[in-house]
Amino acid sequence: MKKAVIILSAIALASCNLSKKQTTDDFLILYEEYNDSLGFELFGYRNVQGEIAIKAKYYMTETDTFHNVAFVIRDSSGWVAIDRNETILLYPFIFDNGPDYIKEGLFRFVENEKMGFANMDCEKIIPAIFDFVQPFENGIAEYTLGGHKEYEADDPNHHWWWAGGYETGYVNHSAQLFSKVTELQNGTREAWTKDNQRVLLNEQGEIMK
Repeated sequence: MKKAVIILSAIALASCNLSKKQTTDDFLILYEEYNDSLGFELFGYRNVQGEIAIKAKYYMTETDTFHNVAFVIRDSSGWVAIDRNETILLYPFIFDNGPDYIKEGLFRFVENEKMGFANMDCEKIIPAIFDFVQPFENGIAEYTLGGHKEYEADDPNHHWWWAGGYETGYVNHSAQLFSKVTELQNGTREAWTKDNQRVLLNEQGEIMK
């Protein structure tokens, strides 16, 4: 059976490690071990001295060097982010069959069938209040409330897109919501808050004073 670790590009690998760079040797290293009863390899982590810190129990992983967070699959619940105590931190939104990519320092996670954003250490920065939300671009992300998935007919890969909804808008990194924004021009854009106040946003999506 093929190894379960997904080989990713440098960009995708950087997005799935989701951990701070550290200058010490306080990290864990991926190892694999063949499981006779299952008939394929499972994955775990050793410390830099080679001692087993987390037994080989995970079916898939996208984190080869484990600092603060690792993304793994152990059971039917799918991809999860765990800490060094194997506590589940969050459930990532799945994109391209793996955890969502990081855009502008944040990635999407799912909680109670809603979506929000977390940072590289899996701290929940924007709460899961959206039915669907796009990745960040130039400081803002487009969200939808309501709606549903629609699938391409006769598609074996089950590709889908979000359709419908009763409200669309935009959110910035500070979790401020806007009903409408204009295109970014010369580093600024106009935006209208939920109470219809006109403001100017900078290139990072923050309100200019």
